[in-house]
Parts: sequence; C-alpha cells; structure tokens
Amino acid sequence: MNTQIKTLLILFNVCVVILTYAISPLNVMLGDEPVRKIDMSRLAEVEDTVSTEVPDTTVVIAKKEKDMSPQRFLFVGDSMVEPIAHYFWNYAIENGHELYTVTWYGSSSYSWGLTATLDHYIKEYNPTFIILCMGSNELTIKDMNTVTRNVNKVLDRVGDLPFVWIGPPSYTKDNPKAIKRWIDNGYNDQIISLVGGDRFFDSRDMVMDRARDGLHPTMKSAVVWMDQLAEWMSSEWTRHPVVLNAPQQKSTIQNLTVMQAKDKGFY
Repeated sequence: MNTQIKTLLILFNVCVVILTYAISPLNVMLGDEPVRKIDMSRLAEVEDTVSTEVPDTTVVIAKKEKDMSPQRFLFVGDSMVEPIAHYFWNYAIENGHELYTVTWYGSSSYSWGLTATLDHYIKEYNPTFIILCMGSNELTIKDMNTVTRNVNKVLDRVGDLPFVWIGPPSYTKDNPKAIKRWIDNGYNDQIISLVGGDRFFDSRDMVMDRARDGLHPTMKSAVVWMDQLAEWMSSEWTRHPVVLNAPQQKSTIQNLTVMQAKDKGFY
C-alpha cells in the first residue's frame, strides 16, 4: 500500500477515535487526570453567535425635508435677474410667497460685496431666503483669487440666511447661441467650490435663445430657465428645498427695483 495512503488512513482513524470519545459518556484516565473532551454544546453556541450576514456598508444620506412655509424671497443681482424675475413672480403668487427683486445693471459680485447694497435691501425687506444671480459681467476673469475674495464678501453679507446662487449661462461647444467671447474660464466651478453644489444652480450648459445683444435670454428662454430653476429649488438636490409648484396663471410683476450701471450702490 502506498505510504501516503497509509498516513491518511491513520489520521482518519485518529479523528474517528477523538470524535467518538468526545460524544461518548466514557472518561479515560491519564494517571490521576481525565483526558479532557471537546465540549460540543459550547462549540455549537460559538457557531450560533457567528453572523454570516454581509455588513451593510451603504452610506445613508438623509433626505432633506421641504420647507412648506411661505417664503419672503429677495432676488438680487445683475441684468440677468430681470427676465427671470417676471416669471418668478408667477411662481411666488401661485405658492403664497413674497418676492422682492433688485436688478443692478452692470453689477458683479464685486459690486454687491464691496458696497452695503445687499445689507440695505436685507434690512428693508427682511427676507427669509435670498437668491443671487450674478457673474455674467465677470465670467471671463482668470484670477480665481479675485473671484474668491469677491464671492466671499457677498456671502458674508448674506450671513446665515438660506440662499441659492444662479450661475451665469456661458458659451460652450454645446451652446453655440451664446457669443464666443463669453467663455467661462473657471468662474462657475470656483463659485461651486465656495457655496456648495447644493446651493448653486448651474446654467452654463443651458441652450437658450439670446436677445440681439447675444447675452441676455429671450423672454421665451427666460421662462424655460425659471422653470428649471424652480424644479431644482424644490428638489432634494438643494440644501433648503422650498415649495415652487408651476403657476397656473400669469400676473404683472410687482416689487421690482432697477438700479442703473452708473449707480454707486449703498454705503
């Protein structure tokens, strides 16, 4: 018989003897001490405590609860504000909100951050929510340190109020209707890094018809822009979702303040 087979048979017989002794009621003495047995019942208990389930490593993200209360919106920024605001007004009326709009032609985050203009209107209207739409007049800035400084000054004035920042629509290869000198050099990405993606409405890839100046959206495109903004602001993708159901009727905007490019703002 092969030596390896003999060895395996011997090991098998030894295992059978050990198992038989473990489950038998007999005790074998080695001198004055009994040969200890394996406690099969304890072994079973240990096996029962071992979980065979795969641990759940899924990261659960808490769904943001929508704020159902009426809001007092303060909508401020550059000339991009006005075309959107006309349709935002309809959303506000439909959902029981108040809307106060200030459009400052030619302004930028520098204008709103340097002056106390935002402070002035926050004090006047006491908003519960601020919407910022600015950046179109500084989209081509390449110095991100300047962008960071200006945006942070605006955010300091906003304070702890809930807000969203509407990014400027820019020229991309998929957006040929915007003028080609209006190319984003990293401005939108820099704002996202400062305010957070859940407080930034990204407009840069929106394909919209432009007015004769090649910059501002037509009124029809402004409606589409507002509809997408409202859908996003009421979704769980935002930090502070609010109720913005689609309006069923139109009305003329009220509470609209227009500041000209020559205005210096408040100090």
